[in-house]
Amino acid sequence: MLIRAHSITPQPRMVEQAAMVLVKDGILVYPTESGYGMGCSAASPKALNKLYKLVDPLKAKVLALLFFDFSQIAQYAEVSNFAFRTMKPIMPGPYTFILPARTKTAKLLGVKRPEVGVRMPQHPFLRALLEVHEHPLVNTAARFSNRENEEFETGEAVESQYGKSVDLVVDSGDIPVSGTTIVSLLDDDIRLVRLGIGPLAPLGL
Repeated sequence: MLIRAHSITPQPRMVEQAAMVLVKDGILVYPTESGYGMGCSAASPKALNKLYKLVDPLKAKVLALLFFDFSQIAQYAEVSNFAFRTMKPIMPGPYTFILPARTKTAKLLGVKRPEVGVRMPQHPFLRALLEVHEHPLVNTAARFSNRENEEFETGEAVESQYGKSVDLVVDSGDIPVSGTTIVSLLDDDIRLVRLGIGPLAPLGL
């Protein structure tokens, strides 16, 4: 199923519809500032299993979680004073930060990794969804398979290819696939992992 949400002022009924999919252990495709993403609620083991089967090799990589605020992040990752001071001025924004995962996080997500990627997106629809759902989302980017050139810039394009594999696609217009800037803050050290649309100047890099 595909719905079309306004890119600036998303309709509340659309946000609620997407949130209900997450509550019912569904897989959702949604707009982000750096392209379309696919994910599910981090609170749903059933949905996580479905997502892992859809997106190979997601479990072999550092997972990215989407959060509404810092209080949520602190439940899943160890946020030192250094990390908080680094992230606070530029989040929400197009950055993914790698932090030490809390002990419960690996068990919750079904992966054995000492770190986790955290992101606070700024797209209006996604922020509204994260506020309503009250749980972070496990997220993967707009390439939904191991085919190297498979990227989608509209929800409609995703729906035409993967509509039968996911529960809902939220289309919010054209979004160029650009990727976030990924930065490791492990050991209280700023290290660039991948340059994306997030500028380096606010990080002092």
